Amino acid sequence: MTKVANNINGDNMIQKRKFLFYIFLLIMGLSITIIFYNLTSYFYNSKKQIEFNENLKEMVISNKNKEFFDVNFKELLNINSDTVGFIIVNGTNVNYPVVKGSDNNYYLTHSFIKEENEIGAIYLDYRNDLDELSRNNIIYGHGRLDKTMFGSLSNLLTKEWFDDEDNHYIKLITPKRKMLFEIISVYTIPKESYYLKTYFSSKKYFKKFLEVIMKRSVFNFRTNVSTEDKLLTLSTCQNNYGKRIVVHAKLLMETK
Repeated sequence: MTKVANNINGDNMIQKRKFLFYIFLLIMGLSITIIFYNLTSYFYNSKKQIEFNENLKEMVISNKNKEFFDVNFKELLNINSDTVGFIIVNGTNVNYPVVKGSDNNYYLTHSFIKEENEIGAIYLDYRNDLDELSRNNIIYGHGRLDKTMFGSLSNLLTKEWFDDEDNHYIKLITPKRKMLFEIISVYTIPKESYYLKTYFSSKKYFKKFLEVIMKRSVFNFRTNVSTEDKLLTLSTCQNNYGKRIVVHAKLLMETK
């Protein structure tokens, strides 16, 4: 009787192990499928983004003079009526049209041509207006590992980038204005909302804001700022753990 029971228990253990093995194989198969899908999607979207960037070259003429460049906004607006500007960050791959949605969520998951994907677009905070600048004007983009979108803003954290003073400028143009910004601060920080303020109730609070963001910078840009300045803030993810790369620049000059 005991021997029969032992045989039954042994058979049950074998069946249990087989079952667990099949579950393991199923989980592994699903994991590999998901990884393969994500990699395929990533590289497919990256290829499409690179092709789009090549097409953009026909719409943008960047002059050697660092103050100005020309953009065919008629063509860009035909593609996406949400277009509000075009941005170039010296010393990076950032050379993109800027869009503005009705919130800060849509263009996290939709490209410039409004296709749904994880690349998103370079977009202005919905609270801002590039033709009527706030104290702090914020532009967002994903920090892609392939250095597209705002992925190459990581360059700003390197001494090599900092040592070339020609890199310290951001060009931003709208259908009505051409603006040159000078970078005053760059840093990394865990996800927060402090630097994302667009409105300040008094010069006192704005002054405090300026003091905080200047102290955070990993480099001393040796630039003076005042409560009369208008800021441009670039925000992107540094990694998958919530850290952000933040760039602040002040309006240096503009033409209409």
